[in-house]
Amino acid sequence: MFVLGQYFTKKEIVDRLIDILLFYKGYERGIKILEPSFGTGNFVQTLKLKQYKDVKGCEIDKKLTLDPIDFFEYPLDEKFDLIIGNPPFTKYNLKESYYYPNRYQNSKISPDNYLTKELLKKEKMQVENAFILKAIKHLRDKNSTIGFVLPISFFIKGKNITLKRELINRFSTIIIYQNNKTWFDYPIPCCFAIFTNIEELENNIVLLYEGEKRTERIIDKSLLLSEEIIPTSFLYKEQNIQEGILLSNFINEGRIKYQKSYDKNNISGANIIQNSKIPLKKDVKDYYLAITRVGNSSVGRAGLINIKEDVLNDMFYVFDFKEKFNENKELKEGICYILNNHLTHFKNLTARIGSKSIKKSDVLNFKVKIEEGLLNHPDAHLKRMIEI
Repeated sequence: MFVLGQYFTKKEIVDRLIDILLFYKGYERGIKILEPSFGTGNFVQTLKLKQYKDVKGCEIDKKLTLDPIDFFEYPLDEKFDLIIGNPPFTKYNLKESYYYPNRYQNSKISPDNYLTKELLKKEKMQVENAFILKAIKHLRDKNSTIGFVLPISFFIKGKNITLKRELINRFSTIIIYQNNKTWFDYPIPCCFAIFTNIEELENNIVLLYEGEKRTERIIDKSLLLSEEIIPTSFLYKEQNIQEGILLSNFINEGRIKYQKSYDKNNISGANIIQNSKIPLKKDVKDYYLAITRVGNSSVGRAGLINIKEDVLNDMFYVFDFKEKFNENKELKEGICYILNNHLTHFKNLTARIGSKSIKKSDVLNFKVKIEEGLLNHPDAHLKRMIEI
């Protein structure tokens, strides 16, 4: 299953996704529709129940159809008004789940016809990205639409830039939808992305989240190339503006070399929070800030590690303190205290992959409120540090 990148969307989710698409982009019943990886058929069945009759589908898995068809072998002269579904997702550590252009070089439909020149040079790429690019070539005209379930990691800042440029050039409107439901039998963060052209929403991205309430935010389309456009985290950051001093004012941004071992470490995400104080008679200068960067239960946890003595696993960002704070025991402990009291904040920024993860910039841009006296006097009391 994971080899083919299959994650079957639950029927109740499919019903909602189709309703979302039709709310923003209404289509008459006579349009031509393709589901390029129909799996268990939930998209096809729901569309037909809504009286859309001209629905075609491709599915490569012989266990799911008597007539298997590889979407990448599907004739490009077949054009559609709507291409909708849940294409396979690449599993990063499973080679066979990637798309390999060379495997299709002798096909009747060469990858040269739908991949960009830059992507053709790569040995492999995420299969969901290849699905998007080929789907674009099957669109009938400017009124045509793609609506795909995608891993939320697609919209991480700095990822898939080549493809994002193609999408910006081809479509005037992008809609990204999330809700608080589980879409598959596996807890994989995902979204429904609609790439289309809507005059009233020209050059805009619509971020839509449905939880206890429905939240919609319209932003400029160009932000797709420069920002992390994930509804949950984008809306959280917008609605929870921090006050105080950037953490980057107290710590250095450069990479720190520290002792690392997967089996001999004494510091892990499970116990880092217990190391929030500097022991008596220890040199304060030897203590650096370590923040857990990944893990559903431990992401964002902070501690102070002895750079000379402690051995960590690979779950951390490690920072040294700026020189003027390097002997300030109370400030180091205070920053650690504040971070550990805002773990929910970091969890709200981490809807990117299966296991929650934060970016280094999430740490550096975190803000703390600190009374001026604590910045200047190493013996100042911890309580003079104020939580945000």
